Amino acid sequence: MRGLWLPVVVSAVALVAGATASHAGPTPVWNVVALGDSDTTGEGDPSGLGWVGRYGRLLRQKLGLKVVVTNLAQEGKTSAELLSEVGSDATTRAALKNAQIVLVGIGGADLNPGDDRLQTGACKGTACYAGLLQKFGSNLDGVAATVRRLRGSRQAVLRAITLPNVVPGAKGVVPPFITREIGVYQNKTIERYVCGAMARHAGRCINAFRAFNGSAGTQNAYAKGWLTKNPCCYPSGPGQQVIAELVFKSGLSPLR
Repeated sequence: MRGLWLPVVVSAVALVAGATASHAGPTPVWNVVALGDSDTTGEGDPSGLGWVGRYGRLLRQKLGLKVVVTNLAQEGKTSAELLSEVGSDATTRAALKNAQIVLVGIGGADLNPGDDRLQTGACKGTACYAGLLQKFGSNLDGVAATVRRLRGSRQAVLRAITLPNVVPGAKGVVPPFITREIGVYQNKTIERYVCGAMARHAGRCINAFRAFNGSAGTQNAYAKGWLTKNPCCYPSGPGQQVIAELVFKSGLSPLR
């Protein structure tokens, strides 16, 4: 999750590999493809489903859709690596071409170099992250644009999540050099870039940041039971469910 300053166990969440947007008998198949880092693998959720798997379950249970979920997220993946994959990786591109719904959750791993520089005193405060976050915004915009090009005239549902602020309430878990001010800055900046990219590319921004941490971004989501401290610092099962429901409530436009 947020700047991987502590060891994180890789979560193997590749739910079901969807091959093509086809029909099984009279029921159309909805292929859901998820992209991102450990913010999207389901890390922190004891069920292993994460918000992606829980979203797929909501589509099945509430709308009666036949859903196949392919989760391509990987712990430690940066937005630059994701941009490269959607541009050149055959497996990723094939999955996206056949996807009716594309989900994106990334950004935590992009902050790691900033954490390192801040800890060593190479820079101070939010200045350690400004350039990294600017590159993140450009990369995410490129990912969204590539998804649209791969789908061509067949529009897909495109959704990207913002990230919860894991700093409030994490004293003793998050290193002291990651201050509340830095946490708010990181997440508000990620929010701006995620929501901006979605607006430019006919997607929707799913604001987990505001849902978890309030309008100021400073509420303690651990107190709600929505974040875990072991492993640090991910949405718990209930927290993953909150994100899944936010995605579900965003609807299925332009397909529905």
